[in-house]
Amino acid sequence: MLTYLLKSTILLALLYGSFALLLSRETFHRFNRLALLSVLVASLVLPAVQLSLNMPAFLNSLLAADSPATITIGEGTATIAGEGSPASEHPVPALTWMSVVKAVYFIGVLASFLVFAVQLLRFWHEVKGGLRTKDEQGNTVIIRGGDFAPYSFFHYIIISAADYERLREPILAHEQAHIHLGHSWDLMILQLVTIVQWFNPFVYLLGLDLKAVHEYEADSAVLQLGIDAKTYQLLLVTKAVAGRLQTIGNNLSHHSLKKRITMMHKKNSNRWLMTKGVILPILMAMAVVAFAKQKTETVPLLTVEEATVSLGYKDTTPVYDDKDKIHYIVDKNAQFPGGDEACYQWLAKNLKYPEEAVKNKVQGRVFVQFVVEKDGTITQAEVKRSPNDLLSEEALRVVQLMPKWEPGKVGGKPVRSVFNLPISFRLPGK
Repeated sequence: MLTYLLKSTILLALLYGSFALLLSRETFHRFNRLALLSVLVASLVLPAVQLSLNMPAFLNSLLAADSPATITIGEGTATIAGEGSPASEHPVPALTWMSVVKAVYFIGVLASFLVFAVQLLRFWHEVKGGLRTKDEQGNTVIIRGGDFAPYSFFHYIIISAADYERLREPILAHEQAHIHLGHSWDLMILQLVTIVQWFNPFVYLLGLDLKAVHEYEADSAVLQLGIDAKTYQLLLVTKAVAGRLQTIGNNLSHHSLKKRITMMHKKNSNRWLMTKGVILPILMAMAVVAFAKQKTETVPLLTVEEATVSLGYKDTTPVYDDKDKIHYIVDKNAQFPGGDEACYQWLAKNLKYPEEAVKNKVQGRVFVQFVVEKDGTITQAEVKRSPNDLLSEEALRVVQLMPKWEPGKVGGKPVRSVFNLPISFRLPGK
């Protein structure tokens, strides 16, 4: 989950930064609106796309350091670095930095959702508490007492009695434009991303730009109806100092008055400048590749000489036979009984930090490679890389004690396959 959030946050910041730099000052209101919505949707969807490549992508290789496949053993304790929860006979720390981060994140999500829920309840109260009528487009107009800036949300328009009497035409035209253009749906998508990424400052900056584009579109629609520009701008000035009942909807005085009036008088941008927007799909495609996962987790158990020959000439097409060959490309990887979570728990329970290594403050990551036989037994366990012999011995000991695995499969048949397991030994506070 945290990996997904990190990818989503980075992607939104990158895409929005490109938009702000290249397109935010142009008059392509509809195009800019679609671009901003694309950024919001992409930040939610693309990090979840599971593209597989033969080699791991750069970003995923960086994130893999704290993936659930890494087991962390501390002095007198056993914890798991990842999403799994440890099951250990050793005392396990009650509080870790990861649990604190998760707790803070979910508290923020809950707070953001509650703010949104309060806004919805307030809106519902306002809808129920005023005089109700219909405009010529079938929208529901709620007329209330008090001095506040009018706003709209979906097919509801909230307006003060004084404004309805004196300034009905331009105000309703403005809010009807918001409703006709479906701006409330945009705000729902924005709200969803804001709840998920409440900690990301770029989502709030994007929200301001999106709402500004909404106002530019509505202002343009009003002026196209033939309403006098100076009269309409005077209305905006008047409403800029009015209070606001609600922040959830599209509000007449929501955004910078100076920018809106400037945009009304600004000459339309050259349409060829829209081509700058091509950077967004290019960045999205690059993100999908950057988030890609490695195609296979298994590698051949070979000597240096054999590996050199294999990498240059060996046909890696899976062979569908029952021979005793060792497969390093399989249709389905070998798996610890019960899955990854069970593997993490079993290791956390059985690994012991060597006392001499603790005394000498030795730590680091041990890479163990082994063969999972057709019947699931572990054979040919070998340390491929290690910072210390003591840690190597402990890693090999616990791997050789493992129960039978579910074997890898090719063509639906169990085969002998290679598996690599990184095990991290870390001392407390390091």
